[in-house]
Parts: sequence; C-alpha cells; structure tokens
Amino acid sequence: MNANGLSRQLVEAEDTVRALQQELAETNRGLVALTMELESRVDERTAELRTTQEELQRTNSELLHMTLELEDRVAQRTAELHEANERLQHELEERQRAEEALRRKDEELRTISQQLWQAAKLATVGELVASIAHELNNPLATVSLRVESLLTQVPEHDPKRRALEIIEQEVERMGRLVANLLQFSRRSQPQISTVDVCEEIRHTLDLISNHLRNRRIRVVREFAPDVPMMHADRELLRQLFLNLLANASDAMPQGGTLAINAAAGVLEGGAPAVVMELIDTGVGIAPDALPKVLEPFFTTKPEGQGTGLGLPICRRIVQEHHGTFTIVSDVGQGTTVRIVLPLTDRTNIAHLQGIEP
Repeated sequence: MNANGLSRQLVEAEDTVRALQQELAETNRGLVALTMELESRVDERTAELRTTQEELQRTNSELLHMTLELEDRVAQRTAELHEANERLQHELEERQRAEEALRRKDEELRTISQQLWQAAKLATVGELVASIAHELNNPLATVSLRVESLLTQVPEHDPKRRALEIIEQEVERMGRLVANLLQFSRRSQPQISTVDVCEEIRHTLDLISNHLRNRRIRVVREFAPDVPMMHADRELLRQLFLNLLANASDAMPQGGTLAINAAAGVLEGGAPAVVMELIDTGVGIAPDALPKVLEPFFTTKPEGQGTGLGLPICRRIVQEHHGTFTIVSDVGQGTTVRIVLPLTDRTNIAHLQGIEP
C-alpha cells in the first residue's frame, strides 16, 4: 500500500474517532441532564415523603392523645356506673329488708289479731263452760246425796247395791270433770305452783277421754315412779296437754294408739327436768311441712278444721317455762312430741310471774 492510501485511512479513522467522541460527549451531556433531572425528582419525592411522614406522626400523636382521653373517659364512666350500680344494689337490699320487716310485722299483727280473737272466743267459751258447770254441780250434788242415802239403806249383799255403787262412781267422775272444766275456765294471771305433771296429764285426759274413745284411740300411759314435782303454771300446762292430745286425736281419724311417757331427765345444760313424750300412730307430717308446723296459721288440717295456732301456742308455753319442744314425724308411721321442762328455776319462775330476773 502506498503512502497516500495510508494517509487517507488515517484521516478517515481520525474523523471516525472525532465523530465517536462527539456522540460520546452528547451522550454524557444527556446522561448528566437525566441524572440531574432524576436527582431533582428524587429530592421532590423525598420532600413529599418527609411531609407525609410528618403528617402521619402528627396524626398518630393526635390519635394517641384521643385514645388516652377516650380511655380516661371510659374509665371515669365505668367508675360512675359501678358506683351507681352499688348504690342501686344497696337501695335494693334496703328495700328488700324493709319489705321483709314489713312482712314480719304484718304477720305479727295478723298473729296478734288472731290470738286476740281466739282469746276472746275462748273467754266466751270459758264463761259458757263455767256457767254450764255451775248448773251441773247442783243436780250432781243432789244425785250424789241421794245415792249415798240409798247406799245406807241397801244391805251389803243386795244385788241392787252394785248398780248404786256404779252410779256413785260415775257421779264422782262427772263431778271431777265439772271441777276440771271450772278450773280450766278460770284463767287469769300466771299462777306458779308446785305441779305434779303426771296428775295434770291425768286431769287433761279426763276432759278429753270421751272424745278419744269415740275416735277409737287407745291411750297408753307410762309414768316413771320417780317423776319429780316441778314449778310451773298449772293452767298453761293443761292447755299445753289439751292442745297436744287434740292434735294427736286429729292425726288418727281411723283410730290408733297414743302413748304418753313421763320420766325424770335433764336439760342440755345439765339442769334437772321432767321429760314427756306423746307418741301417736297417726298419719304423720310430710318432711316439707314439718319445719312449718310451728309457724302461726300454718296447718295441715283441711280448711275450716284448724287455725294453725295449736302447736305455736304449745311451743310458746314451753318456752315460757324455759323448756325445749321438739317434733319428730314419719309419714304413715306417726309423730313424737318431746317436751323437756326444768324443775325449779328461779329465772323460770320470775319470767312466768312477769318479774325481771
């Protein structure tokens, strides 16, 4: 190759290099412009993000403040509701106690009214019984005197004498019944005396013996020989025994056996006492009714046949004598009433006489 050809190629190569350098320079200028534009956009976007972040932080701070404030309000309101609920609960309990007290007072008033009515009725019956007893005393005395006169005139072995003796015995029995009725109807102030419990049970049985016979009720008495005397109100004890005997009779409408036991014993504290039990073979008391039979006006008898005051009065009489009164019953088997009364208790005597011990 000659020198001219080589020079020409070098010139062309130089032109190509310059052209490439120009293109490279233009490309660099474009890249710089693009870089600057990207940096500008990044700066703008960064500023926007920073602004957004600041707004989010402010929003979170406000939300946190609102949350704390709301929690405080909720806690305060909850405390107020709790306090109001406690006040309402307290008022409700106070109202329930007031209603219960009112109910008890109403029951006490009904009990007192019923007892007053019963007392008035018993007083009227007592006056009537006393009047009839007085009227019976005169003819009984006449019959007794006439029988005594006839007995003095009839020989010892005369067959008629036995009939006259039976008449005399029956007249004496009628006289004892009339005397018991008179004594029972003369109820006034408490009268404490030395009482033979076994004798008082016998007197009360005399009053109700005909009723028990008509009901086909057999009475079995088991009195220990060492039953001691005691200080008590005789008439209250007779009322106690009469109520219990009447209840036992009502519990055996088809007849049965009534066992009456009396013996020496002791109270829970060890004080000497008389222990009495009345055991019938009647229908018994249902378990759900047993705790209620000592409540006033509660009765298991048909309507119109019981006031529901008999057993409460019995318990009150025993309590006034500082004794204990318990009832055990099995349906279909019968009922046992157990009474334990102290013998001589100065507190008991003072209480019955209405004197503060």
